[in-house]
Amino acid sequence: MRRLGLIAAIVILALLAGGGYTALAGAAVYQDLDSGRQALVAAQASMRAAAGTGDPAELQRAAVQLKAAERHFNDAHARSSTDPALRLVGGVPRAGRQLAASTHLAAIGGDMSRAGEGADAVAIQLADLKQKYAGRTLTADDLQAALQAAQAVARTYSASIQAISQQLRAAHAERAEVDTAELVGPLKDAYDAVDRALAEADTSFRRYQDVRQVLSDFLGIQLPP
Repeated sequence: MRRLGLIAAIVILALLAGGGYTALAGAAVYQDLDSGRQALVAAQASMRAAAGTGDPAELQRAAVQLKAAERHFNDAHARSSTDPALRLVGGVPRAGRQLAASTHLAAIGGDMSRAGEGADAVAIQLADLKQKYAGRTLTADDLQAALQAAQAVARTYSASIQAISQQLRAAHAERAEVDTAELVGPLKDAYDAVDRALAEADTSFRRYQDVRQVLSDFLGIQLPP
């Protein structure tokens, strides 16, 4: 009897320890998701500020913030999809839906961070062009140099536009996997924010797809085809 009691106590302690670890793992996923969100929001603020001032320092700051956001979202995705304790909890239907939604949320955050990194890299090149040529009366040599620089940016921009498009499609595909009806409040709120962010990203992407027109408007000169 005492032996059975000892075995029962060991099992209970093991379950408690397992539950404690699962709680810690879940908290780590939440922390990474929240840190990723904060870094992404900060990057968006930096990029908005740079759009008004053309300050390259703001764009460089955004690049660091976007990279941090991507890292946090990747960590959250890796933990939520591979941690043994969380995978065990994922077998419970209601908890499993919340965990799957968290995994998709981390993937969406990573996709949006990478899309932002592509857009920011082009914005940095545009800011350099602006500092060099905007507000000046261009000589013939200046104009030729500006055109060559703009065409180089256009090539980078075209490649970036394709990469950004792929990242946004991936984010939408992840979003389509999630039905928010049965999510807990904070997670549902996070998806509401994701929907707004994706809509804003789609609008910006459509506006800036015409590479040459964006550059022509920016420099005040018509780029050749």
